[in-house]
Amino acid sequence: MTKQTKSKAIRKQGGFTAIELIVVLIVGLGIIALAAGKMDQLFGNSNLSEEISNVNTVFANARSLKTSSGYGTSGTDLTTQLVAINGVPRNMSVVSGVMYNLWGGSVPVVSTGSGFTVTTNTVPSDACIKLSTKVSKGGTFASIKINANTAVTGEVTSAVATTQCNSATANTLVFTSNS
Repeated sequence: MTKQTKSKAIRKQGGFTAIELIVVLIVGLGIIALAAGKMDQLFGNSNLSEEISNVNTVFANARSLKTSSGYGTSGTDLTTQLVAINGVPRNMSVVSGVMYNLWGGSVPVVSTGSGFTVTTNTVPSDACIKLSTKVSKGGTFASIKINANTAVTGEVTSAVATTQCNSATANTLVFTSNS
């Protein structure tokens, strides 16, 4: 083979064609899209885990506010007292004395006299279902009320939660304690 023939053979084998490049780009974009979808699920599950932890932390810290006569007059907002004792989880924001969950909904903690309620607002439907079923399994709360439905004593089943968590982005969960 002469020098000129070798040079032509090398030039013919040089790099991707436009079609090959397009195929590679499409495959690459498909992989990126799949990864982005999984990242959303990962962060969604992380938010749920954090919110379960937040509800349980607020509950435990609110219990420390109990005196021999209970939690004060029924209807008393306990949030200010929780802020004063550093009883608000660090990943929850507090603005003008109001706690907010990870979805931007308010989280008032209110005395019922001998107990208290922890209400979490603006909960997306999927998180509402998972949050109500998982927290109810712990047996920490006397009852859980989802939206305007009757409060459930004991475990909230996924069938009940699926029916009652009927707003795409604005569900309300009320966790009630008797102690």
